[in-house]
Amino acid sequence: MAWVALVGPEIEENLSLRYLSACLRRAGFSAEILRFDTERDFGPLVQRITADPPLIVGLSLAFQWRAPDFLALACTLREGGYEGHITVGGHFGTFASRELLTDFPEIDTVCRQEAEETLVHLAELVRAAGRSPSGLNELPGLAYRAGDGSYAQSCLPRVPDLSELPFPDRSGTPAKAFDHGIAPLVSSRGCYANCTFCCIAAWHEQTLPGKRYRLRDPESVADEMAELHFGRGIDVFVFHDDNFFIPNHKKSRERLVALADALEVRGVREFGTVVKARPNDVERSVFDVLVDRLRCLRCYVGIETDADQGLSTLQRWAAPSANRRAIEIVREMDLFVCFNVLLFDPDTTMESLRTNVEFMRWAPEFPFNFSRVELYAGTPLLARMQREGRVRGDYLQWDYDLGSPEVERAFSLAMQCFTPRNFGSGALANDIQAIRFDLSVARHFHPDRLPTELFERGRELSVRLAVDTAEGLTRILDRVAGSTRRGDAAFVRELSAGLRGTETQIRADMLAIAEELTGLIGRGRPITTTGDVVATPLQRGAAAMEVSP
Repeated sequence: MAWVALVGPEIEENLSLRYLSACLRRAGFSAEILRFDTERDFGPLVQRITADPPLIVGLSLAFQWRAPDFLALACTLREGGYEGHITVGGHFGTFASRELLTDFPEIDTVCRQEAEETLVHLAELVRAAGRSPSGLNELPGLAYRAGDGSYAQSCLPRVPDLSELPFPDRSGTPAKAFDHGIAPLVSSRGCYANCTFCCIAAWHEQTLPGKRYRLRDPESVADEMAELHFGRGIDVFVFHDDNFFIPNHKKSRERLVALADALEVRGVREFGTVVKARPNDVERSVFDVLVDRLRCLRCYVGIETDADQGLSTLQRWAAPSANRRAIEIVREMDLFVCFNVLLFDPDTTMESLRTNVEFMRWAPEFPFNFSRVELYAGTPLLARMQREGRVRGDYLQWDYDLGSPEVERAFSLAMQCFTPRNFGSGALANDIQAIRFDLSVARHFHPDRLPTELFERGRELSVRLAVDTAEGLTRILDRVAGSTRRGDAAFVRELSAGLRGTETQIRADMLAIAEELTGLIGRGRPITTTGDVVATPLQRGAAAMEVSP
């Protein structure tokens, strides 16, 4: 049987690849998802593919910052003798298809947009006619080289009917917390908002202008959850919807009630959910259903910024009052929430920096991270910055200067001091989120075995780290406002030493909580990850806060 290799990150189950795999298998192809999380995976990947060459190698270019890794893999496969078809896809692949096909002859095609149908039909063509089949122009959703080698593309594909797609391929062992299986899923695709920095809305706008948000039927979602729950031991469902909620509180509540009712009918009763919300989604009657009926364990709330300037630049459809109201509601409900602060953007001022630092002080019990807004392919913000002549680099990695020398200096000092805390292997900001998640799972499923005091100690970890982060950032802002650059190196050494000292103390307390949890309930999620490929602050920011349970 002809097989297709689907290569991408699998730090958790990669739903984009798993939907593709399910569609290929339904069409009679063998599909295998090959993990590419770290540089340690590179050699085994090359060996696996060259030893048993697949019909097609599909490379996931969903994350722009990982593109060089995957392009290096394509080049190495060709050098190693692989002669099959290489296609790439994902958000970045879609927007950068011309540049990729121009610069990388190793790549044969780019699957543009949602590729469930495109990839199946491409596999059928390649199986029938080899690596470079004719008729690519008749296959919607492809970018390719014409006969003279020039760039060409077919029409965009029709978006798949979500009710007709098979459930994602669930091969492999699921992640667990205290023996409770964890699985990601989606109940919708697309995004109804138009944030300037986000490639997701821009991506869906290509195929569904003005109507870029599609919902699955609650009955179908409940069917998938029941299948995972009873067939795979999944108790924790992580919804990766870009918009889990509808921008109408009444309709949103009705949808959540319908899903909860459908789960009840199917006998799914002992479970928990993880969701994302925009601040405007957080309304008490909606969240009462979310917590009471859908048993929410954690909610990522897309605060992003509390400054009027930042909200305007990013077009966040919110005001500072919406951020505060959302936090007040989840605080009153005692719901575990985390958020991210896009502290630096092209228009950031020293005033907006202080506003966001004060928000960190105001909501210290909720884990957060901070980063700079990055320029992703296809986004309105990138187009604006290009028009203004403020970008440098190329399509693989755009960079830019911030709005003033003072803000640029503050950013440089912050990244020098806070990178170990916020980014990379074993970053404490992310590890605290992991232990807080474990505590939330333990409180939900094993309330009789989790002392209240232990849960409160976990919350206190977040408070201590948040207060220290706000204090450190305030010192940076005060220094920028009151001194020249002379002595900045010594300042960085002094502040960094203090931050690392606090982190050492907090980490020791966190590990003590983890040890007690293990003794009381069992093994939770790993709280340190050694050697994982992670972005620098200039690449990914704190997206891990939004993705990981």
